[in-house]
Amino acid sequence: MVNAGKPGRPRAGEERLSRQTILEAALRIVDDEGIEAMTMRRLAATLGVNPMSIYHHLPNKAAVFAGLAELVFAQLESSAPDDSVPWQDELKGAATAYRDALRAHPNLALQVLSDTSAVSDVVVVTVEPFYRALDRAGATPRQIFEAVNTIVDFIHGFSLGEASVRADTFDLAPDLLTRIGNLPLGKAPTLVRIVTELGAEGLAYDFDSGFVTGISLVVDGIEARFGL
Repeated sequence: MVNAGKPGRPRAGEERLSRQTILEAALRIVDDEGIEAMTMRRLAATLGVNPMSIYHHLPNKAAVFAGLAELVFAQLESSAPDDSVPWQDELKGAATAYRDALRAHPNLALQVLSDTSAVSDVVVVTVEPFYRALDRAGATPRQIFEAVNTIVDFIHGFSLGEASVRADTFDLAPDLLTRIGNLPLGKAPTLVRIVTELGAEGLAYDFDSGFVTGISLVVDGIEARFGL
């Protein structure tokens, strides 16, 4: 009888298994097929290992998603400070980098931003540049906390809309102009006047320019509100 090998001997894939390797494979599944496709069994099959071997590195699916947040957003936490940059620009840059990370992984973004525990995991690894910029501006701890919460809420809301559309632009004009045209005479006169003046071209929405405008308004508001 041929000896099949010693009991407990790891498969070839398990010998090179690491937390980083597991998370990278999980991220590929999420990016390519969506959140629902990312199960521990599917992850093990992708890696060519026994599912139980994954639990030595990550105890459950929630830990995998927490690790994905860390993997995707770790670069924000490690960004080098640059005191030569105005604090307003540092704040906008941090916001842009955060939005770009979410946009690069829209399937993960939808999961992360709808899961309270996942949001906490993301916040821990992303807020340092925001806190640093506002601390440089002379904001108090309470002001920093409130301002960053406001900025993060804006980015999350913007990113959810962007991830649901999954395009660089959003053409609101046809439907809105039709609805405006069907309104009873005298209803919502200000809306009718403005939308009509803008027309189809003016109502075209570009996510990049929309984000720049939005985050600039938020940062300007923080500066004015706290007298920084």
